[in-house]
Amino acid sequence: MKFTTRMGLAGVLGASALALAACGDSNDASDEVVAEDVEVVADDAMSGVADEPIEDDSAMPEAPPPAPASEGPTAEERAEADREKMQSDAEAAEAAAADIQAELQNMQTEN
Repeated sequence: MKFTTRMGLAGVLGASALALAACGDSNDASDEVVAEDVEVVADDAMSGVADEPIEDDSAMPEAPPPAPASEGPTAEERAEADREKMQSDAEAAEAAAADIQAELQNMQTEN
C-alpha cells in the first residue's frame, strides 16, 4: 500500500514538473541577448585599463636561497655502517636459530 501511494505521489510530482516546464516560452530567447549587447558591456568595463601591462614585483616573491650542502657520511662510511648492521643482524639470526634448535631438542627429550 505504501509503495503504491509513493509511486502515485512521484508520478503526480513528475507530471506537474513537466507541466511547469512546458509553460515557458523559449521561442524569443534568442532575441533578448544579442552579441552586440555583450560587447558593449565588456568594452565599458575595460575602458579604464591601461594598454600596456605593468610588472608587479610583489606578485612573485624572491626564491629562497639554496640549502647548504650537509656534510653527511661519505659513501665508504655508509658502506661500512651497512656491513656492520648486516653482521649484527646475522649474529642475531644465528642466536635465534640456536635458541629454536635448543627448544626443539628439549621438546624431543620430553616426549
